Amino acid sequence: MNVKYVSSPIGFFQSTHSDLGLVELRFFKSIQPKHPHDRSLQKYINQFFSSKGLDSLPAINLIGTDFQLKVWNALCQIPRGTTKSYLSIAKQIGSPRAFRAVGTACKINPIPIFIPCHRVVKQDQSIGEFALGTGNKKALIKMESL
Repeated sequence: MNVKYVSSPIGFFQSTHSDLGLVELRFFKSIQPKHPHDRSLQKYINQFFSSKGLDSLPAINLIGTDFQLKVWNALCQIPRGTTKSYLSIAKQIGSPRAFRAVGTACKINPIPIFIPCHRVVKQDQSIGEFALGTGNKKALIKMESL
């Protein structure tokens, strides 16, 4: 495993890569890490936070259960600037009663930002929780809707 760091407007991420691609982004709100800097991944982070958004994703090596992989794939299909409910994701993947499990899969999403779990909200459109903090979830949703 190869570990490096990237910065973003909301904080810093530790990136972990395998030979197959990005495995995890671990968020650090205020700790500025030392070297090495992940220059390749930094381009994707900068593009995500631009007004244009991502054209493509870096190579990703997701490790999870079949259910988690289905959820994470569904999250990647949510267009920038829009949101879906946990229930609608559960229905989309063929498990309409598993909306809480969808929330758990979002919570343990190993690659936030690139697998956009921040785009998932409660059925009543309230924000819900977010592994990177609810303030960041609100900020990301607002940034993407502009």
